[in-house]
Amino acid sequence: MRYAIKNQQVTLYLDNPKRTTETIARQSFAGSGLSEQTIISVLNAVVIKYRGQVLRSQQSITTIFLRPFFAFFKKSGNSWPLTSADWQITIYSFFEFYLTDTTWSKGQSRYRIGMWSGRVASLLEFFVEEEIIPRDVKIPKIRRKWIRSLSKEQALLGQPHTDLTTKPKKLLLDINIGITDADYLDTIEKKCRNLVNVIRTICQTHWTRLMLDGETGRKLADQVTDSEIESAITTQQYGTPRQNGGPQIRYASPAYEHGLAWALALIRHSLANGNTKDCVSLETLRASPFFPKRLFFTRKKHEHYGVLENLTAMSHEQWQAIQLPAQFYRFSGLLTNVDIAAVCCLLIIEHPSFTSEALQDARLLDVRGKPYLLLTDNNEHSILSLDKPRAGNRKSVVLTSVSQKLVMDILQWTAPVRKALRRCGDKTWRYLFLGVTHINGQHGHLGILEGKVNYLTGRNTNIGLTTIYPEFNQHGLEKGSFDFRRLRNTLGVIRWFETGSIIEMSRQLGNTRKVALENYLPPALLHAWNTRIIRRFQNFLIILAAHDEPYLLEVTDFSNIQDLQHFVAQLVSDYPPKTSPLGNEVQRRLGSDQQKEAVSSTSTPSLLSVQLSPKSLGILYAFCDYAKQTLSDDELKKIDALTGLAPQQFIDIGSLFRHAAESESIHSSLREMLDVPLLKQVHGEALAMQKYLTINFPKLAIKDDWMERL
Repeated sequence: MRYAIKNQQVTLYLDNPKRTTETIARQSFAGSGLSEQTIISVLNAVVIKYRGQVLRSQQSITTIFLRPFFAFFKKSGNSWPLTSADWQITIYSFFEFYLTDTTWSKGQSRYRIGMWSGRVASLLEFFVEEEIIPRDVKIPKIRRKWIRSLSKEQALLGQPHTDLTTKPKKLLLDINIGITDADYLDTIEKKCRNLVNVIRTICQTHWTRLMLDGETGRKLADQVTDSEIESAITTQQYGTPRQNGGPQIRYASPAYEHGLAWALALIRHSLANGNTKDCVSLETLRASPFFPKRLFFTRKKHEHYGVLENLTAMSHEQWQAIQLPAQFYRFSGLLTNVDIAAVCCLLIIEHPSFTSEALQDARLLDVRGKPYLLLTDNNEHSILSLDKPRAGNRKSVVLTSVSQKLVMDILQWTAPVRKALRRCGDKTWRYLFLGVTHINGQHGHLGILEGKVNYLTGRNTNIGLTTIYPEFNQHGLEKGSFDFRRLRNTLGVIRWFETGSIIEMSRQLGNTRKVALENYLPPALLHAWNTRIIRRFQNFLIILAAHDEPYLLEVTDFSNIQDLQHFVAQLVSDYPPKTSPLGNEVQRRLGSDQQKEAVSSTSTPSLLSVQLSPKSLGILYAFCDYAKQTLSDDELKKIDALTGLAPQQFIDIGSLFRHAAESESIHSSLREMLDVPLLKQVHGEALAMQKYLTINFPKLAIKDDWMERL
């Protein structure tokens, strides 16, 4: 990362190892009143802090800091502060400007708060360390409280984002509230394993068929030697005469009987001798005298190689879903983004500690030539090391036999592209995933393949795996419910099911225990589990309220009477009589005659749990003494119409507390259960307060002041 200043404009040249041209960002400080020397000191600190960081971080700091920083000085007219007092005022003013001003950004407050707390404040603190800002200046901080739980964002495979404004449809509920807990957990585990197996099977099939098509293409290309191509170029003989006269048929034309073999051989020759990244691009092929000018414009016989459909290992429907250029490059031994998306799925399944971002940036060598892929002497085992940007470190794993085979296949397929990129001086040759990609809408440019989520489910004009393989959609793996993050989350919960250990799950995902607990499953599982509990309890209450109504099935979440009866049987079994008020109601309303009789019988003695404080107990004691002194026997037993209670009941409960606190004959086991020492302490404090309360108790009165408002 470096910069240049010209005409009161800053031009930042960003570090981008994947660049084809210079990646730059510009910000103007015209009208800010800041000198060039001041700007240099600020930019030097920015470069020191952000040099070597990912491209997104370098780009964002120019818009979330430099732009508002220059805009603040321009709008306020402030000069560069020199003293600590001036700096403190300036920082607070900039803080207010950053959060409220709309001239530099139309962003919402939550966006501004996030940017300040995440990036800007830390950069200003770095300025303090670099002594641009005095050390005694305080950098203001702000935090936005998050109400929503992170667990809701950790979705499983096949689980789309939930629209909370949409009422759930009865037949589409995926909560299964009618089955037992063990069956529900077993169902989730089976579903997770099934979806992972679906992805593994389809992606492995895709890769196997790709290898077969590539081998078929290699054999076809071998029918035309490099010497034949060189001879044709030397003699400028780019085609063969037609039998009926007219223009020559070009050697690589689909109309020529050996056109496909020539086309594939020419791709091989171009990769071996080309010096540019577009040596096999569609534009270059159309400009070549060997190929027709309208190559791949339409599906007409003379504009594409229709014979490939008979040679491919894919089915007719799958083949038709692929674009014409991609069909040709497939047989040319060149990978595409869709292929890498399938590879990323397989590698994540084999090694869940690798994130998709880490895989997409996988490199074979660093800039100093240090290898990130280590092979044993017999090439049977390998160690692959990848950067995990968010974790800020590298993760290394010993490749399994499946991933070892994948990596070896990739190295073999990308070798010609790697040599071509290295020959033309492109630094991206060090990356693992190389092939043909799109640049400015043009097919076939050599470069890095990232296999982003767009190539899983397709987006806009992109073809995804789900486009080629409808089996994904049949299992609910479609746009919005199928991505690399969900795949890793699902693998994490499978490990949790296998071991029941958060620690093992964190090891599987390559995270700390805290990160696994807060951001991965089981939080996602617990979200579904909590939803299920809520739905079960809601249906529980509905069944109790409408157990003898003819519309019971309609108002519950069950689709048939069998599921409803199964759920009712569970309730009767799970809520035995005399265990809780709800248990008694379940048995009385839903149980058998014998169970109803058991509920109606005299209940056994039980414990009373009361939450006390010295003040509440003191008021109770004061009321008891006051009632005994002032109320007659009839008044003590008179039941209040509003509460249904009589003063005598308060006197009885007060006597119970006094006896429990002052008695020394309570059995030791019961004393521990009642927590008598704590009761004695509260009782003593209540007696100390009682004297004051007794004096003031007669003065207590209830006053209605509504008359005074008239």
